[in-house]
Amino acid sequence: MKLPRVIVFGMANFNRASIPEILNDFENLPKVDESAFADNPATALAYKNNLEAFRLFVQEPDVSMKEIERVTTVYRKQLYRLLDRVVSKAEDGRVQGLRGLIPYKHVKEYERIAVVPSSSVLSGSAAAGAFNQLLRRFDELDKWLRKRVRERSRPLREGEMREVNKSIRSLHREFINRCKKEGVQPGEYPLNQDMLGYRSFQAAVRRITREQGGSHRLANETTPSVAPKESPDFKLWPIGDIPFKLVQFDGHKIDIRITLVVPDPFGLETLVELRRIWILVVVDVASSAILGYHLALGVEYNKDDVAEALQAAIVPHRKIKLTMPGLAVRDGGGFPNEVLPQLEYCRWNWFHFDSAKSHLAQDTLDRLTNVVGCWAISGRLGEPDDRAFIERFFGLLEQCGFHQVPGSLGSSPSDPVRHLADVGSNLPMLMTLDQLEQMVEVLLANMNGESSSGLGGRTPLEALRYMVAKPEFLIQTLPATKRHQLFLLKEATIKTIRGSGLPHVNFEGVRYTCDILGSRPELVGRKLRIYFMARDIRKIHAFFEDGSELGILVASRQWRITPHSLRLRKEILRMHRLKLLKYDDADNPVEAYVKFKRAEAKQNKRAGNALAGVRAGINAAASATAHGDGIFGSAEEPKSTISDAQVSLPKKTKAPALIETVEPTPLTLKKTVLF
Repeated sequence: MKLPRVIVFGMANFNRASIPEILNDFENLPKVDESAFADNPATALAYKNNLEAFRLFVQEPDVSMKEIERVTTVYRKQLYRLLDRVVSKAEDGRVQGLRGLIPYKHVKEYERIAVVPSSSVLSGSAAAGAFNQLLRRFDELDKWLRKRVRERSRPLREGEMREVNKSIRSLHREFINRCKKEGVQPGEYPLNQDMLGYRSFQAAVRRITREQGGSHRLANETTPSVAPKESPDFKLWPIGDIPFKLVQFDGHKIDIRITLVVPDPFGLETLVELRRIWILVVVDVASSAILGYHLALGVEYNKDDVAEALQAAIVPHRKIKLTMPGLAVRDGGGFPNEVLPQLEYCRWNWFHFDSAKSHLAQDTLDRLTNVVGCWAISGRLGEPDDRAFIERFFGLLEQCGFHQVPGSLGSSPSDPVRHLADVGSNLPMLMTLDQLEQMVEVLLANMNGESSSGLGGRTPLEALRYMVAKPEFLIQTLPATKRHQLFLLKEATIKTIRGSGLPHVNFEGVRYTCDILGSRPELVGRKLRIYFMARDIRKIHAFFEDGSELGILVASRQWRITPHSLRLRKEILRMHRLKLLKYDDADNPVEAYVKFKRAEAKQNKRAGNALAGVRAGINAAASATAHGDGIFGSAEEPKSTISDAQVSLPKKTKAPALIETVEPTPLTLKKTVLF
């Protein structure tokens, strides 16, 4: 009888019928940034094969080993080796996880065993690991070196006379003499090398300096710019004849006056008017179904708002709590991935949009091609008929919804609706931002439940259900290993680990660190790929250049209290530099910003939009926490090295409640529309 293979840290007996939970928990295994393989297709393909073989082995027990070998070209012995690598212990104290599936990645430090030959007879380098081998052989040599490096960084004491900041070359001469005293023979390393191991000694001094918390100035390297990808020349645009083959996307300014309820310091409520609201929608052409939407607050929406709309169209829909009397989703209404669970994380083939700058941003194109995995089509400039479907949709949305409420501005200054819906300076008659969010939720959900003559009298959801039920229809969903990584819809940036004090990275004017990074000073100078959610940048996700995950880094004390977006932090820092906003290290910058904008909002609509943006960020973070997926998925966050690492607001600096519960205004829609 063949014994089961031993893999779990070399201790637990293992067979396929008793797979440990750690192997089957993709959500909490350390992850890999696959975009790091963009310039190496062979490595990317090998990693995907390894990942698929690992997934089939641990999650599909009915799939035989021969079938796994046929599908992934990963053979039995190679797969067992991958399992060993996945559960092996990494330098940060965690298991390697999916990092162990990266081809050619070293999962443990190389330990040389072979004798180092003389460099005079070498045609190339053959001394890898020789210096560490030397320090393992002579423990006293390692202690001597660490002591000398520590003294090199120590300031002079009173009455002490010695060479300050001794050069590495001088230390190397002392090191060679010490090697001879310890018993290293002339034919052994480093005495048998042309340069006596100077390069390895130099790297070891720098590494020990970092480990001891010393400063080491590294040359700044500029990140090479990435050339934009060229769009293929389409002779014929695709036709949306089946669901999720072609979707259209656009943003539309909502023609309505909106207010925000802001509590003042005396406990009373104040209404401030907002300047402009945008709605961004993703629509499936074949079924006319609205896949997802996002409300953007600001004069214009940007690439981060586009990413929010993309994510809303892919992830399972989150319902908004309805508090307005008489407002409810009709029977048969809703959103596709809410009504049809099989469409959760479903992706599309073609994505059609206009030539707005936020649509053509390189980060937007990278998200569509690298994360969603689709083709992007940009319509001709000034030709809205190229996207006639979604343009007509926005016209119907205004006609059957936004032009029917008090404060509507109509489609133009001469539109009669503007005069009929004018409320003047009577702000309590206007819709609040909360009411608008509820109205949009119900309006779009009901549109998905309205019958349409273009669909044979079916509703968009009925047509979608009918089309996807056909045997020839193939649902393309995001891989299970990437669903918890939708934060990658946000852009990545390269940062260098700094070592002034606690090891950290500087991101947008704030220091970020964690327990793992803080306990590894040898990482100072290494490059990290940083991913972040622009709506809440209190935490960032860090990967090494080879794609291995470092973990989640947390912002410094004052910036981790209140959820805030990337745009908001830039604005706060700008105002602070201009001395318009004052706060010190003990203050909450977001709270100081809210107080400033609250006083300004009575005369300035843009200040009202700023307050609404803070409120939206707080609500988004609270909603993510309530649904258990946090900012970067449900993976457990490493504790911060600072004692009060919890991202909560102390009693003294409690985040201001920007929105208070008010009595909702009854709302009645005068028309319905048939698609």
